[in-house]
Amino acid sequence: MAHLAESFKAALSQIEPEDDAKNAQEAHNQVTEALEADDRLKRLGISTFLIGSYGRHVSIKRVKDVDVFVRLTNATSSLRPGDILDHVTEVLEEAFPDRVERQHRSVMIKFPDLDLSVDVVIARPCVDHPGDHWQIPEKIEDDGRASWVETNPIKMAELTTAANKDFLLDPDDKKSGIYVRMVKLIRQVRRNWVDDQPGGYYFEVLTYHAFQDLQPDESTVASYLPVILGEIAERLPDYVDEGPDDPTLDDRTIKTKATAEQIEAAADRIAEAAALAKKALKEKDPCKSAVQWRDLLGETQNTEESEYVFPLPDYCNPDGSTKSSGRALVKGAPAVPAGRDRYA
Repeated sequence: MAHLAESFKAALSQIEPEDDAKNAQEAHNQVTEALEADDRLKRLGISTFLIGSYGRHVSIKRVKDVDVFVRLTNATSSLRPGDILDHVTEVLEEAFPDRVERQHRSVMIKFPDLDLSVDVVIARPCVDHPGDHWQIPEKIEDDGRASWVETNPIKMAELTTAANKDFLLDPDDKKSGIYVRMVKLIRQVRRNWVDDQPGGYYFEVLTYHAFQDLQPDESTVASYLPVILGEIAERLPDYVDEGPDDPTLDDRTIKTKATAEQIEAAADRIAEAAALAKKALKEKDPCKSAVQWRDLLGETQNTEESEYVFPLPDYCNPDGSTKSSGRALVKGAPAVPAGRDRYA
């Protein structure tokens, strides 16, 4: 089997949104500063929290939007969603003139210099579960009427952190968590193999359930991918009518914009991807295996120049053959030289 640990380490680095992460943090800080300076929001007990893939550290290149969860800890059931969204819009327009857009559920601020936007989501304590859950505005109708809907995005961040501590490549190394790395790779596979929907969060939830149900105990990134992809491919056809269970709220399922046809198409494509991952892992020739992993992960998207995510080792040709000069390998030779860390 070809585990190609060094190439997987490079692939994970390739999809890491390093510059985007810095820009996202800067935009978040500016928005938070503007909101926390407002007297009304202060009285309402404003407390911000980064949600979304960036907040959970599972985003991949590129980060185009940042979600800021604005908790109003002192808000009561009398707080009206339309009124507070109007107020937040006014506060942000004063701080960021001509860059603010009021949306159905949130307020968006554009940061053209950073090539991203920030979505501000307002939340009040849940009436039924004030100590655990939150409520955010539902879609506001044309007449200005709106309601609140229960949500719990902070729970997903907690579950992500816990899963990354529970699943380790090396039991003796607490920093060898595989879950976050696997979510990133699954998101990249989705980008490469699924046309549009279901989206990245949907696949993140499927990955979470796969880990919790299978309790996999592999020792390399390469050996995890076919296991998790195979489980996702098997699960997807079951969610044509109703989505997977929401791990953050009891008796709820994940919603998606995907149609039944799109979910069925995604199931077929991910099944193909899982088969390719299984083939790449079993391949004894490291160069042929590397080409298959390269095809699985595809290229970076939404970047100035697209590049293959998975780099071929220096001793491999683009067609999967071994170079005649340089480091000589015979068929079946170990893909990772002795002494290299295999825990990519």
